[in-house]
Amino acid sequence: MAEQKSLRCIQLPLVNLQLLLPNAVVAEIISYTRPEQAGDGWYDGLLAWRGVLVPVVSVEGMCAREQKAPGVRSRIAIVYNLSNDDRMPYVGFILQDIPRAYLAEEDRMQTVTVATDCEFLLGRADMMLEQLMIPDLDAIMAAVKDRIDH
Repeated sequence: MAEQKSLRCIQLPLVNLQLLLPNAVVAEIISYTRPEQAGDGWYDGLLAWRGVLVPVVSVEGMCAREQKAPGVRSRIAIVYNLSNDDRMPYVGFILQDIPRAYLAEEDRMQTVTVATDCEFLLGRADMMLEQLMIPDLDAIMAAVKDRIDH
């Protein structure tokens, strides 16, 4: 019997998108708190978290899609910067609802490489009726770093 390949993930609910990330990439999910150093557009600002200033962003805003003001169920996903940048070890993604655990199983998912209208999304993983978007963390981190540095 072949061993089933699976990966523990977290499904991050945005306004009109669901992002899918491996659990190991997400440091923590916290309640939405307005950043002390506010930004504008897709960049919400800098939030103090565990002694580090974390830039907080709207992935929908980065993709020029509808953004909603954070509500009572909104959260921030603190995501590791995988390029080991000491100046920006994390970035926060604004979520519209509470995330869900998700077990990505190879034989139950269809990975779809689609041309997206957003440079910050790599593609899609379809599971039954759900379309889960895979973010391009490198592109997101580069854009956030560029925004902070200028």
